Amino acid sequence: MKTDYDSSRLKALLAVLLDGELSAAEKVEINAILRSSAAARAHYHKSVRLHAALMRHQPEVNVVAFPPRRFMRAVAVTAIAACLALGGFVWLQSPTAALTGSTAAIWRSETTAQDLCKIPQELISGYAELTYRSGVRVILQGPCQFKITSAESIHVTHGRATVKVPHHINGFHLDTPAGRITDLGTEFGVAVGSSETGPVILTEVFDGEIEIPAETTPRKRMVSGDSLAILRETGGTRLVSTTGGYAVSLEDSARRLPRASSHPHMTGNLALGKPVTSPAFYAKEQGNVFPPSNLTDGRFNDSGTPGDWSFWLAPNGEAGEFTVDLLSVQPIGRITLHNTRNRSHGDRGLHDFIILTSEDGVHFEEILEGRLDRIPQLPAPGIDFPSQTFHFPSTLARFVKVVGLSHYSHPDRPATNPNQGGGLNEIQIFAP
Repeated sequence: MKTDYDSSRLKALLAVLLDGELSAAEKVEINAILRSSAAARAHYHKSVRLHAALMRHQPEVNVVAFPPRRFMRAVAVTAIAACLALGGFVWLQSPTAALTGSTAAIWRSETTAQDLCKIPQELISGYAELTYRSGVRVILQGPCQFKITSAESIHVTHGRATVKVPHHINGFHLDTPAGRITDLGTEFGVAVGSSETGPVILTEVFDGEIEIPAETTPRKRMVSGDSLAILRETGGTRLVSTTGGYAVSLEDSARRLPRASSHPHMTGNLALGKPVTSPAFYAKEQGNVFPPSNLTDGRFNDSGTPGDWSFWLAPNGEAGEFTVDLLSVQPIGRITLHNTRNRSHGDRGLHDFIILTSEDGVHFEEILEGRLDRIPQLPAPGIDFPSQTFHFPSTLARFVKVVGLSHYSHPDRPATNPNQGGGLNEIQIFAP
């Protein structure tokens, strides 16, 4: 089969890489091949996963001796250079687990094979796949803080994780600030967050069984289809099936590593990280807080965890409004808005709105009126929500105010249902 790269040369380089003998010149060469061809990157990914599988199933004499130190060092250096910069798949081998893939992953600091199982890690954004020697797979979604603690456990202190455990394995553990979740040969998801009173852990079983901390007994079993929130509060653990008036759901969790990722254009976004104020926002107990600061955090879909959701919601029954402070007066001429649907609930989102600007924060002038489309369904994990861009004549502004005139509600609920209101994922503001 004809390819857009020299397949025989890539195979030769991969053989040298896996033997731990790649030279500096060969690193540059494999970098160039992988940058230039998606098919080459796919071949690379397939090769390292096959190598991992073979290594994982070889006769096990001494766990510490797997794999050779020379191999760990070569892959730690070469895979990061060749693939992490490409947003591709990275193989960081260790005696316990490996980083076997990523999609748009951004890490707090450079990760090495030795570090992966020794020190806590922080995935700022994107997705990462960990594969244990036993065959257990963990999909992490940033922002996520975690540490691989043994060959049979991982500690997630914040963020989302989906765990897939082969049926022949019993007893893989996911530790959280609210206690230990023990897998019984299954697939489950967690969202590790917090509220004002303590940790809040959302968990859902996709297949099989798990054990979680309980209230009146040491442990409780959950089976396929069950979903609960584990609340660690003063006096002990409490389990609830709803939070903030909604049933606990993790149906939007990534159950496998996303193959594609969309990234809205960020260059020149004047609003990124800027302060945002609002007269009011939706806030309830158990970490169900959706402040206006979420509007400029650079996260473009309904992701997050209790206490750290990525979108803003107006109070029930209100379309809402908010104001972005650009911190200085500057010319603007284009605004991009990313709507919300309140995760799987589908009962929120901004509809009609107006935008006003001001140089002093006191005197505002309307510059446009617009309408946003409904987000009808959740995009696949890794795909950002659609955006809409609005152009207007160049104007000087420090403060940009968005006032909602109407909002979306759940199409199958009556207009009197209290769980509805305005909301938005993100605002981007650009110069003319």
